[in-house]
Amino acid sequence: MTTPTRPPVPAAPSTDRAPGPARALSDLAATTSAEWVKLRSVRSTWWGLATALLLMAVVAPGAAVSVISNMQNGLVPSADVPASEMAVYATMWVVQFAVIAVALPAVTSEYSSRSIHSTLQAVPARVRMLTAKVLSLAATVFVATVVMGTVGTLLAHLVMLHPVFEGYGTLHPKDAAVDVVRMAVYLTAVSVLTVGVGTALRSAAAALTTVFMLILGLPVMLLLMGSEMGVHLAGRLPFFAGISFVDSAFVIGSFDDALSPPAGGTVLVCWALASLAVGALVLRRRDA
Repeated sequence: MTTPTRPPVPAAPSTDRAPGPARALSDLAATTSAEWVKLRSVRSTWWGLATALLLMAVVAPGAAVSVISNMQNGLVPSADVPASEMAVYATMWVVQFAVIAVALPAVTSEYSSRSIHSTLQAVPARVRMLTAKVLSLAATVFVATVVMGTVGTLLAHLVMLHPVFEGYGTLHPKDAAVDVVRMAVYLTAVSVLTVGVGTALRSAAAALTTVFMLILGLPVMLLLMGSEMGVHLAGRLPFFAGISFVDSAFVIGSFDDALSPPAGGTVLVCWALASLAVGALVLRRRDA
């Protein structure tokens, strides 16, 4: 007695996509979307951005009042005061620290809560996961800080329209738009630098200390040393490179060895990319 043979069942068509650039971009887009959902679902993101906006709304007009009052009292030479540069002043001295507070938990909070394990199980490709975090955060910070810069510029201009300050304040839409974009680029670069440092150190306290020292502590110490080498090095650190990039005479005044705006922007981007590269290297080589 023979057993009837069954015809072979055709194999089900494979649903796997062929590897290549298209698949890599698709996977990155999906991961970035997931990271954006995490970023916007955390209340600290919105509280941080709201704090940054409030600081901009207070400091930019306050800076305009202070600068013009000093001019009227003869403490500083009289000059035109662009409203957008008052927003730049607020950005460099106050607002950027609120943005750092938004960027820092994007990585360090996952290590402190151990949710990084779930993240890496969902996205085993660690560099792609970090890239997605950076893209979602950078886009958020850029859009938010363009809004902040615009609000700060308009509020400073409104204050300078008061008869007491008449004749000092100016607002040229084209120049103001350039200033707003530059300050948004600076804050975006700072947020990327923060993510890189946070990924490398994995501790919120250590990362915050390191970023603060890079942004403000170390440049000030080098300037206080008074040596030519110290001034030269300070001008190549993120804070003074950012001042050169935004090209504002009101942030700190002129200083020796200042970079041109393109050179300052290049140095700033190099710092952000270097910190990100170090963070990616640690992420790949160390266990979560």
